[in-house]
Amino acid sequence: MRRFYIFAFITFIFSFTVSSQPKFIEVGSGGGFTGTTTVFKVLPNGKILKGTGVGDVKFSLCGKIKKAKAREIVNKVADQVDSAGSFNHPGNLFYFISYTQGNNEQTLKWGDIEHPIQDDVKKLYDEVLASVNGVRFKPIK
Repeated sequence: MRRFYIFAFITFIFSFTVSSQPKFIEVGSGGGFTGTTTVFKVLPNGKILKGTGVGDVKFSLCGKIKKAKAREIVNKVADQVDSAGSFNHPGNLFYFISYTQGNNEQTLKWGDIEHPIQDDVKKLYDEVLASVNGVRFKPIK
């Protein structure tokens, strides 16, 4: 009986750590003369972070959408990024969409005219941007 309790406890701890790994998507664009990048980070709990910067982006604004909509967006992006495979063809101006879960990050980056992105990825990118552009953002304290 004691072994059962130990096994149950280890299983519980393991399942808790697996489910608590960070899961989110990021969409954004950047480049051009200034090289500034704008990034929107969407979390499954509905929280949206917005940041800009050159190199490392600092998230300075926060907004919120409904959890159901956020989960739908995160799942759609995860499926699309998984099925699209690897794509890294930025141009002077570039656009990206990425999915992260735990230590695993997959990113699609495009902008090079000679290597256009798939239409369904571009459509999803536009859909995500439309969802986050209507959000009221407040400064992170």
